Amino acid sequence: MKTVRIDDLRPGDHIFSDRKSRLYFHHGIYVGDQMVIHLMGPSKTYNLRPCQRCGFKPQAGIFKTCLDCFLNGHSLYRYEYDVSYLKLLFKRSGSCSIWDCRPANQVVETAYRLLEDKSFGSYNFFLNNCEDFAVHCKTGMAMSNQTAGLFGFNLVGAVGYHATKGIYGAFTN
Repeated sequence: MKTVRIDDLRPGDHIFSDRKSRLYFHHGIYVGDQMVIHLMGPSKTYNLRPCQRCGFKPQAGIFKTCLDCFLNGHSLYRYEYDVSYLKLLFKRSGSCSIWDCRPANQVVETAYRLLEDKSFGSYNFFLNNCEDFAVHCKTGMAMSNQTAGLFGFNLVGAVGYHATKGIYGAFTN
């Protein structure tokens, strides 16, 4: 995976950052001005003072934070959309999707709406995580290739895509 420079980010980008020696990644939506909206789970809460730049004090839920709080000292990557099935198979789980994405302004609007309404639900590592949140903002469907990839199911997104498009038979013949 190739890191991204901060000045290459555009509002509406789905970004992610490595955690625990790249065992998993933390995902969010870049909304501009070096700010990110993301879903945090209880395992990511720490007893720290609020950030001097954005005022964020880590806790579970959907939050808008500065890029520094989001990255927490780790590398920055941009999630890819509309990749081929072959690329999906050989890319790191949780770094790309075969789905098309919405226009950037709609992605940012969705992230802000979910932030304001607190309507995305409680964090669950397997069923409702930060990647689900970011993919939902980008596509309208919550999905995490990262958790599927932990169990060797990187094609889950591809199979789901075909099932919803009515051409599931391509995988069952």
